[in-house]
Amino acid sequence: MLLSTPAQAVPPFARQTGLACEACHTIPPELTAFGRRFKLNGYTLTTRPPLVSDTDDHKKNTVWLSDLPALGILFQATYNHYDRAPPDSAVPGAKAQSENLEFPQQFSLIAGGAISDQVGGFLQMTYDQPSGTFGVDNTEIRYADHTQNNDWLWGVLFNNNPGNQDVWNSVGAYPIPDFSNQSLWSAGGIAGAALSSPFFTGLGGLTAGPTAYVWYKDSLYLGVSAYHAAKSGSATSTLDSSNLSDGGGTLEGWAPYWRAAYERDWGYNSASIGVSGMYSKFTPSLIAGQTVDPGYVNRYLDISYDWQYQYNGQHNIFTFLGRYTHENAEYDPGLVPAFFSKSTDRLDELNVTGEWYYNRHYGAMVNFVRTTGTADVALNGGTGSPAHQYEVLEFDYLPWFNIRFILQYNIYQVVRNNQNPFFLLNSINPQASNNNTFVLGLWMDF
Repeated sequence: MLLSTPAQAVPPFARQTGLACEACHTIPPELTAFGRRFKLNGYTLTTRPPLVSDTDDHKKNTVWLSDLPALGILFQATYNHYDRAPPDSAVPGAKAQSENLEFPQQFSLIAGGAISDQVGGFLQMTYDQPSGTFGVDNTEIRYADHTQNNDWLWGVLFNNNPGNQDVWNSVGAYPIPDFSNQSLWSAGGIAGAALSSPFFTGLGGLTAGPTAYVWYKDSLYLGVSAYHAAKSGSATSTLDSSNLSDGGGTLEGWAPYWRAAYERDWGYNSASIGVSGMYSKFTPSLIAGQTVDPGYVNRYLDISYDWQYQYNGQHNIFTFLGRYTHENAEYDPGLVPAFFSKSTDRLDELNVTGEWYYNRHYGAMVNFVRTTGTADVALNGGTGSPAHQYEVLEFDYLPWFNIRFILQYNIYQVVRNNQNPFFLLNSINPQASNNNTFVLGLWMDF
């Protein structure tokens, strides 16, 4: 699995362009209209001459090397307090600590920026304290070009997280809220508890693939991608029964991903609507000794509709964004009814966020998430419902644009069945609100 850290505001980009971070970001990691164009153009905009360059007979650059190291560090720390002490994961009737301190919760080493005058990208390596791992996070290499009149921009890229190539903050690859902590929505819970989510959102770090896109007159975006299994840390060079269990299974063949969006900008305002989708065939690791071929194959079709409005004024910033995702899952007959109660399931997720910041120093955010779907007892336990609903309330203080102090409270209204660690560990009278979490956080990059 990818370590789930969004790319955020990358300091090397600011050094490369000579622009303040606020040129590309309202509040990191959310992009402004200019920031979206910087990414679509392959991260190549610069105000600095190269340290080393050369051209061929046609005056085309053959070497272009910046005079600055393209390195940055992203750091997060959290203190989490649970409304009810979680049950002990091994001893029935005992309780765990009701609070948790992580310093750091995670940190990333980032290399990013222009590689040539038309190629750029970033590589992110992340340490994650809860898992105790350090590994490859979001990675992307992008080429971009445009017509002489700039009406058409096109590009190709390769990345390892479906949807992370997007430039709008409303897609599933950009978690909003963006601050990772130990609340149930962000980190899951003990005994394997985790909130139900669309299948494709869990493929980061387990897949990789190319994308081709066009951007017409600063308004219309069309892109198509294909993702293949790309696991790391395996002793074998191919995917077989020995490494099938990594990440819970593997993609079968290539999974297409597509995206269309329309944006309109006027004055301090920007608005967009979009649609994206992914069709995946997945061989899960559920049975001992299972093989890839012959094997069991589940099929998932995810369609998301998203929207975003930004007001990026001189003093006030307002953002309203959201997405609705519908998923149809079709399970291999050989896995029904042992692992899935029925041959098909449905999942629907609504995620809506409103934000306000004043002078980029003080801010508040409200995030609402509601998920429903068909009941599947074998998959979800209990009554089989995958439903959950929660809200995140957040207040931010930024003494500097690259340092943010966070006060957050997570309110759980509905957490059904195996999603709830208190249910899984047979706590007395388990409630959704048992998972309510108070969070103090520090975020900074440099």
